[in-house]
Amino acid sequence: MKNLLQTQSIAWAQGVRVALEAEGIRAVILDEHDRGALGVLGRVRVAIVYDDDLARAQAVVERLTPPRTGPPPSWRWQKRGLLLLLLDVPLFIVWVGLLDDSGVSPLILAFAAVVVILFIAGALLVALGPRADKKGSP
Repeated sequence: MKNLLQTQSIAWAQGVRVALEAEGIRAVILDEHDRGALGVLGRVRVAIVYDDDLARAQAVVERLTPPRTGPPPSWRWQKRGLLLLLLDVPLFIVWVGLLDDSGVSPLILAFAAVVVILFIAGALLVALGPRADKKGSP
């Protein structure tokens, strides 16, 4: 008997066992009723009965396992836009504070331009980010 996989999902373990049985591979579920520590669901193991079936069983599990996915391509753009907007908030607060204290000067106007440019750049990156998802889709 060899362990094939460990999971916290009893449903996934049962599904894998049924798929293995459909392929003619004898499999059992171990630790199905083990509750783990402090009442938290423990690990459930799926094991194959005959060691010779291990390669075939691994191929079945690989076929059943969905591909791993990451964040969409738009997240790269939107993350940078959100960081710019986050940076822009304290700069805006500083600008308002400087405006109250010293009135309007060329330095204050330049600072205001930086705040506005950061806001526009951040908003554009957030708004245009989903276009990157459309490029990657078929």
